[in-house]
Amino acid sequence: MKRHIGSFVLASMMAVSCAIPGSGDVRSIDAEDIPYELNATTTAAPTTTVVVTTTTPAASTTSTSTTVPVEIVPLFFVAGAQLVPINRLLLTPAVAPQVLAALAEGLPEGDPSAGLRTAIPPEFAATVVVLRGIATVDLPPTFVTALPGAEQRLAIAQIVLTLTRRAGIGQVTFTTQSQPQSVPRGRGDLTGPGEAVACDDYANLLPAGYSC
Repeated sequence: MKRHIGSFVLASMMAVSCAIPGSGDVRSIDAEDIPYELNATTTAAPTTTVVVTTTTPAASTTSTSTTVPVEIVPLFFVAGAQLVPINRLLLTPAVAPQVLAALAEGLPEGDPSAGLRTAIPPEFAATVVVLRGIATVDLPPTFVTALPGAEQRLAIAQIVLTLTRRAGIGQVTFTTQSQPQSVPRGRGDLTGPGEAVACDDYANLLPAGYSC
């Protein structure tokens, strides 16, 4: 009899010690909290679903799953004199402002980022509007004045190559304070003010075997 009572007490203590505190409410997840470790290594952009499970208090043994739809988005960063894509998971549908903001955040931590850097200056803030397949990026005034010409070329290439990988965007134009802006192409020559550029204008900066 004592043995049965001892087993019951021990089981009760284990149940109490394993109880999970909290209200048991389902917690929403912000897209920016999705870990970089979820980054894929392919260049395709399928839609993925991340399932998050929240367990209720010990009084109940049920759990609730919340699905967060995300997609793989390639962001371009600098590797020596070239640009290479790093895949990141963003909340779907990943629209142009969301993609540009992710690019401006810089490189994620981890092995895929080893040896890479960004030419986009810190605290970069720009707006982007897409109309009839053309993304217009309004650059801050300091973008032109604060960056050397070679860095401008790489930073513009990062933006153009990243945006033109999105469905529905074939060209990019640039403005500063809503005024047409000239930008360097991949070979260093300048466009006319507000002239559209595309992936092909920066194809010379892509790795061998990677095409527009």
